[in-house]
Amino acid sequence: MFIFGLAATGTLYAYWTLHLMPFMPLQEAIVQEFPGSAPRVDGGKKRMSENTPTILRIVMKSQIDPLSSNDDSIRAIVALRTRVAELAIEKVQLEDLAIIELHVYKLLQEKEIRERSWRLELESGRDWYEVDQRGEPVVSTPVVNPNQPATSPESVNSQAASNASPLHP
Repeated sequence: MFIFGLAATGTLYAYWTLHLMPFMPLQEAIVQEFPGSAPRVDGGKKRMSENTPTILRIVMKSQIDPLSSNDDSIRAIVALRTRVAELAIEKVQLEDLAIIELHVYKLLQEKEIRERSWRLELESGRDWYEVDQRGEPVVSTPVVNPNQPATSPESVNSQAASNASPLHP
């Protein structure tokens, strides 16, 4: 039992040192910039055997409600995303870093969590876009007014694109 304990401790130490320590400077910078954020940073490829992009995944707590549609909250979330991306590019030395995923959550009550996730693709230059917890893009469906005549899917999509707000996170 004693040898098993030593082996488990050694394995945890090796994991901590080899896998998580490269991201410690970024975690410390995020804590310094956003006190109380309790960030967790992890990175790498989904499948090493395949040619998948290198992803840096950041999970952090926020005092701002990420689901709020208030203009001040939206501006604050946009500023948070921008600053975290700047810190990530500055502090993390990952070869061929392609994607930054940011998962922001706010604890409201004992069992209520509000969370939202975004992805920034560095290679393509695409701006932040919302993703679900699996990293798949969130596709918002337009609200259809029952008093309006039926339209084709193409016109609904073009109308939704024209109504999109540049500040919407």
